[in-house]
Amino acid sequence: MRKKLGTIIVIVILAVIALLIFRPFSGRDQASSYRTQRATMGQLRIAVSATGTLNPVSVVSVGTQISGTIQEILVDYNDEVKAGDLLLVLDDQLFLAKVRMARANLASSEAQMRLAQVKYERQNKLFAAKSSPQEELDTASANLEIAKAQVAQQEATLAQEEYNLNNTKIVSPVDGVVLDKAVDVGQTVAASFQTPTLINIAQDLSKMQINASFAEADIGRLVPGLEVSFTVDAYPGMNFQGRVRQIRLNPTVTSNVVTYDVVVDVDNPDLSLLPGMTAYVDIELYREDNALLIPNTALNFRPEGVPADPAALAPPEGGGPPAGGGAPGGGEDGPGEGELPSEHADHADGAQEAASKAGAAYSIPSKDDPPTKGKVYVLEKDDKARQVELLLGATDQRYTVVKGGDLKAGDQVIINDARTQDSQGTLFSTARPGGGPGRRF
Repeated sequence: MRKKLGTIIVIVILAVIALLIFRPFSGRDQASSYRTQRATMGQLRIAVSATGTLNPVSVVSVGTQISGTIQEILVDYNDEVKAGDLLLVLDDQLFLAKVRMARANLASSEAQMRLAQVKYERQNKLFAAKSSPQEELDTASANLEIAKAQVAQQEATLAQEEYNLNNTKIVSPVDGVVLDKAVDVGQTVAASFQTPTLINIAQDLSKMQINASFAEADIGRLVPGLEVSFTVDAYPGMNFQGRVRQIRLNPTVTSNVVTYDVVVDVDNPDLSLLPGMTAYVDIELYREDNALLIPNTALNFRPEGVPADPAALAPPEGGGPPAGGGAPGGGEDGPGEGELPSEHADHADGAQEAASKAGAAYSIPSKDDPPTKGKVYVLEKDDKARQVELLLGATDQRYTVVKGGDLKAGDQVIINDARTQDSQGTLFSTARPGGGPGRRF
């Protein structure tokens, strides 16, 4: 009797242990086999961003062509000046002395010329009377020409010295605002090899420009005329507007990173924007409001055992999602850029090459672009995956706009197989690669 009781106790203990061990697995079988994400209504926005610096459209650097000591400065920072206004004065004593010396030399040369003229006329009369040889007349004529040349030389020297004397008074060449003073009274400036800068004048601060550095990955999407919005730290919460004027072809390479200078025109009628402010530039390339959005990982998903469509690996012309789904990039719960498993690497490289040839990575989508075909799988109540054919619009590399098909907001689209994730610790075994290259905005 005791032996039977012991056997029953052992069997009960083993049953309890087995129940504790296998209960979590039985509960998991009752849960969904897939991970899903809802299709939602929202805004799809594609934009590129960069930082830049606000600058006046034109800044004139006022310098000096002569060397000397600063005797007087008549303007200060932020002063408004007109063309011709006196800005500063150099010590002119040395230049006055040079002007007096040049005038004296000119007077001496003029006296020598008058004497040569008299001698020439005398020799000419003697030669006419046959009282003087031809040689003396020629000598007198040559001396007269030399005297005239010396007078011309001294006149040029005097003009040069007077010009230098006038340059001791530095005047403004344009109307504008004084941005910077580089000198002080008593300072000596030397203009031997290059013109030193004394004062910087901004011509018109009501017209500004932003010089923004955009990465080479974004520059192919930008064209002159695009509207720009930007913010500055001085006015948090305020958005300012501008327009792209120029994309400069000269690249800047810093630590192997290539950037291009994009010039944005900005109106500044109230002069609230100041030179040197940092501008956070945002250029909107595409926006669609109140659109039905699905994550791109849903377009990449294929149930286990369903082969991927090879034609879907190459994106169509126009930059939309690939036919049959497969927009690039990952959502919050799926694989991201550069995370394709090794067994799909060859297919991904082929898709990227095809997209590069088509120029899809650089095209800007339009609402008038024809939709492309795609498919997703929707989770039914019986934990079954139902395939849904869709017409797809633009994508921002995370979400894609649904233009048509049997899908509505709130439907649960499958993004990966939860069982495969749990058993392999990865999301890639059932995800179909493809969609070509693209950067995430």
